[in-house]
Amino acid sequence: MREYFFEDIKDLIAHLKHIDPDMGPIRLQKTLYFLFAFYGATYGSIGNENNGNKDELLSEVDSDFYPKQLFANALEAWQYGPVIRDVYFGNKNDEYEGLSDQTGEKYSKRNEQDVIFFLDGLVNDMKEMSDFALVDRTHQDKAWKDKFDAVNPYASNKIDKQALVQEYKEKIKAASEI
Repeated sequence: MREYFFEDIKDLIAHLKHIDPDMGPIRLQKTLYFLFAFYGATYGSIGNENNGNKDELLSEVDSDFYPKQLFANALEAWQYGPVIRDVYFGNKNDEYEGLSDQTGEKYSKRNEQDVIFFLDGLVNDMKEMSDFALVDRTHQDKAWKDKFDAVNPYASNKIDKQALVQEYKEKIKAASEI
């Protein structure tokens, strides 16, 4: 089993740029953050409950298929929300222009396509929000708040990925209880 769903974040970025060719740097960063959080809280948690009783988990789902995390890159708490440093500079240097979306070929198994469909749905939901509404929304997350240093806004502290995923698991659970 691979460690991350996207071993190379460029595969995901190419797909996002294919869906929204005009996606700017702020939207790209916030989209990556939310996709990481929601993937980790859903697919990434299948079989990763650590409750010691894997047999009770969704028996029809191959829990060994879904990597725990969407991608390896670190998320940092910047002034305008979470940022992946190497994606920030890659985007600034136009490294993602002209990337070809290979998700259909590289991620062609049914379970992989289910994840891509899930991610696409999240991206479509976020289209309703402006870039700065996404920034404001990230500022509500405890995982970002705990790492952002208002005294030194350029500190670029790393966001605890496990805490972020746990926060989103709790958000999803609370929303499902309504």
